[in-house]
Amino acid sequence: MALVSVPGPDYRGDAGVAQVRELQRELVGALRREDWSRVRELDRACAGLVERVIDANQQDGAALVRALSELKGVYANLIDRCHREVLKMAL
Repeated sequence: MALVSVPGPDYRGDAGVAQVRELQRELVGALRREDWSRVRELDRACAGLVERVIDANQQDGAALVRALSELKGVYANLIDRCHREVLKMAL
């Protein structure tokens, strides 16, 4: 059996933006399903992904803006949702 090297993911430009968007879609889906363990898992993965996308796109500010601006909205929604859940628990 021969070992075959598999190239790592490309985080530059549109490829990095696409990966952030995929994670974003999964995060939105988990929020809609109220699957909090999946939200937690995706949140942890997001930190690493964002770091890799930033590192790969230091010379491409436009790619960084595209990748992170939509994600910012998802996190704003997540924070609002968590705040509402905490208020429900306090009642």
